[in-house]
Amino acid sequence: MITLLTWVSIFAGGLLVLLFLLSLVGGFDIDTDIGSTEVDADGGGLGLIKGFLTIVSVGSWVMKIMVGSEQNPAVAAGVGVVAGLIAFFLLSQLFKMLLRNEENVNWSMDDTLFANGEVYLRIPAEGSGIVNINVKGVKRELKAKSNNQVEIKTGTPITVVGVEGEFVSVQAES
Repeated sequence: MITLLTWVSIFAGGLLVLLFLLSLVGGFDIDTDIGSTEVDADGGGLGLIKGFLTIVSVGSWVMKIMVGSEQNPAVAAGVGVVAGLIAFFLLSQLFKMLLRNEENVNWSMDDTLFANGEVYLRIPAEGSGIVNINVKGVKRELKAKSNNQVEIKTGTPITVVGVEGEFVSVQAES
């Protein structure tokens, strides 16, 4: 029994470490559909496969130690399952903590509405210039037109009041 538990824990633990390394280094991802809902089985978080392998690996190690110390196999199995579930919970909490700092860096021109910025290249009354605007924590250079057909000089603080295709419509702050 101890030999079987040793091999199960080594195999499950080794596979778990391999999946963690593949997802960390190579972005290896397996998605599994359950019904009409898509479930992340092995993505950036602790999915179904990694969770199952965590429970099996830790549970079998604890069972092996308890059976080796001449405990009742039924008690060892119960403690092993509980230890596996605790390890699963702790690992999932660790992943939640690590992924909490993840940000969505995708943006659209609509994200610039009512944002403040500064004119980088002057905006002529009838033409376009360039403004620097902070969008989702990143300073962006965008093509801009004056909202009220007035020239806006370089360095003037502006506010985005509209979006017109690839241009933002701005007005000088007063």
